[in-house]
Amino acid sequence: MAALLLPGGIFAQYGPVADSLLRLSGMQKTDTAKAAILYLLGDELSTTDTLHGVHFIQQGLQLAGKHAYYRGVGHFYLGRLYMDYDASRSEANFDRALLFLSNYTTPASYRYQSRAWANKGVLAQYKSDNKTFADVLLLHAIPLAAKAGDSLAVAQGYTNLSLPFLNFGNYEKAILYAGKSVAIFQRNQPKDLRQADNFINLAKICSQKGDNTGAKTHLDSALSIIQTQPGSLYEPYYYTTEAQYYINTHQPGRAAQSIENGLSVAEKIKSRNDLRTLLYQKARMLQDEGNIRAARDVLLKMYRDSYITTDLDRKQIYHDLAMTEASLKNMTAAFSWLTQYAALSDSLNEARTKIQIAALETKYSYAQKENELLAISNKANVQRMIMWGCIGGLLLASLLFFYFSRIRSARAEQEVRSLKQRQQIALTQALLQGEEKERARMARDLHDGLGGMLAGVKINLTNALQEDSSTEIGRVIMQLDDSVTELRRIARNMMPEALLRSGLRTALSDLCQSVSNEQLTVDFSFMNISETLPRQIQIIIYRIIQELLSNIVKHSGASEAFLQCSQDEDVFYITVEDNGRGMNTAEAGKHRGIGMDNIRSRVDFLKGRMDVHSGPAKGTIINIELKTNGNP
Repeated sequence: MAALLLPGGIFAQYGPVADSLLRLSGMQKTDTAKAAILYLLGDELSTTDTLHGVHFIQQGLQLAGKHAYYRGVGHFYLGRLYMDYDASRSEANFDRALLFLSNYTTPASYRYQSRAWANKGVLAQYKSDNKTFADVLLLHAIPLAAKAGDSLAVAQGYTNLSLPFLNFGNYEKAILYAGKSVAIFQRNQPKDLRQADNFINLAKICSQKGDNTGAKTHLDSALSIIQTQPGSLYEPYYYTTEAQYYINTHQPGRAAQSIENGLSVAEKIKSRNDLRTLLYQKARMLQDEGNIRAARDVLLKMYRDSYITTDLDRKQIYHDLAMTEASLKNMTAAFSWLTQYAALSDSLNEARTKIQIAALETKYSYAQKENELLAISNKANVQRMIMWGCIGGLLLASLLFFYFSRIRSARAEQEVRSLKQRQQIALTQALLQGEEKERARMARDLHDGLGGMLAGVKINLTNALQEDSSTEIGRVIMQLDDSVTELRRIARNMMPEALLRSGLRTALSDLCQSVSNEQLTVDFSFMNISETLPRQIQIIIYRIIQELLSNIVKHSGASEAFLQCSQDEDVFYITVEDNGRGMNTAEAGKHRGIGMDNIRSRVDFLKGRMDVHSGPAKGTIINIELKTNGNP
């Protein structure tokens, strides 16, 4: 990992994504292109290093200069960065983004405007203003996503719209909007992670209605999607809902495990909102079990680690802490918390709160007298505490030394692995480029050399046939025609002319049509494929699909196959399905052929991933995701 020199001479190390973005920004020729990369870099660092994330986005804004579109994009990312830390500053940046972007009527501008409005709605929801949240989605975010032609963003808008209705118990409307979202995702990207949100919402509705069977069905559907990308933003919400299901079905052990799983993921992705929700759920479950002291410790952690951001949540935690401390007979602490609770209480609860404070104040005075007596007896223990404190300090220093030594060693190992990975990528790129150049050369030689010779032989034989119309010469000409056709097919497979002449979409259409025959029908669907993909990436994608279809023809025995390709910004999706004999994926993994190895090497080169779902007599489904903004 390269060390980055930042303002003030500070050296910092980031992950491979941020490092790649920084290098990529230095390769751009225009200021606006550099600004766009710096925005993405700042967004990447927003959860791990807010200070430097702000620095890079502001640097991008300086490069954007007076270009209104790029200034709008910069303020959008700045608003995203501040969402969890400074709501007012976040909303101000979203407003500035909308002001700049409203002058542009392009799909990209509409997409950013839709996202800005959606985030403004989330900020309103943080304040429990669900009406504004719903209005923003219905009047702005969803219509702008439709203008951008982004059907998945429309689906996400419907997902978010179902939430306030769910929270207020209007299950009919919540199910309606969640169903609309599910239908759109099913048509376009059924395994998209955002689809998991819909199933989790539906599971939550079933739990609240007492339908535990329906809740489990929707949770299983959500889990099948979440497992495709562990550690995603949707995982903590899943575990929160799963824990509630186990609580409802009287399985406290499983509920506790679900909460811990959710907390682990939320810590890794630094989602403060999910951490707050899961910690509350843990505290209340501990209270129900009678473990008041452990519940109190969880609530104190939430308060001390600043997970509480709104007055409503602050009032709630003051109340809960006061009640737990009172249950533990810690009247001094209970009095303190209840005093703070009273300061935030509204007029409807004021009279009752004063009575509680008066009762606690009496107990507080008694506790104070007890504390004075205890202080006298504690003087003898002070020296012992100092001694043990020194011993503990030495042990802590030793542990810290050992810990930082391990960190330095781990960083060195990470740098070695990163170097090896970069070398492997460079080697793979060279091999792929060499392979394609050799294919192109052989295709030209076959077409221009051998193809021309065969065509000349055919002309001579045709002339001879006019002089001697024997059946044998006619048969030779037919065989020669077949040879010329096969030669052209081989040359086209080595370097498809349609790809070079008309682009990826046309080349893939020709490929599907050429594979179709009386025994096999290949249907295909292409959505949002960019015409500006680099030529090398187009060739790699074409080779992957060519190999997949070749495997279906050679090995599957299928009568129908379906190819779907789509693109979402810098991610290219491929899905290939057939109704053939299928395979045992465990056995197939042990005996992979050259074809599958070629596919996996190309997928790995584009930093993608491939999932194979199959079984004997059940056909095969292969899903591939490729990154189109990588090394090529």
